Amino acid sequence: MPQRNERDFERRLSEKGKSESALLGEYLQRLPFKIDTIYTSPSVRTLQTCAEIIQQLEISPRIISSEEYYEATRNVMMAAVNRVDNIFQNVAILAHNPSISHLYEYLTGDSQGGFVTAGCAWLQVSADQWEEVSGGMAETKDYYYPGMNSK
Repeated sequence: MPQRNERDFERRLSEKGKSESALLGEYLQRLPFKIDTIYTSPSVRTLQTCAEIIQQLEISPRIISSEEYYEATRNVMMAAVNRVDNIFQNVAILAHNPSISHLYEYLTGDSQGGFVTAGCAWLQVSADQWEEVSGGMAETKDYYYPGMNSK
């Protein structure tokens, strides 16, 4: 695992970031399913993002924080997906670019060019167990980022 940049890791969420995280939480609350688990990077701003999202949800999902999600390769991210406990069906991953974009592209086969800050993709995976998930097995059902409808 590469050495992490402590200044970046400890960076706090800006006021704009807090607002965008709350909007993301509102979007997630409107989905036709409830997130039961959130896997998150332990960086300060990512944990703050997670807290802002949870405030908008009507349920309290299980939170699993792992260093794996900070500056991870696609293979590390994929291995983490394959280790998700099968009792969880609706999982959110809060991570960093470019790792999360590379994971998205691998799972969907769609080269969408990277996630914007607070961007979110709802993926439906065609596998019965998390350990079976691999490249090309996910379909994008929706994509959201704060402000996308404000044009």
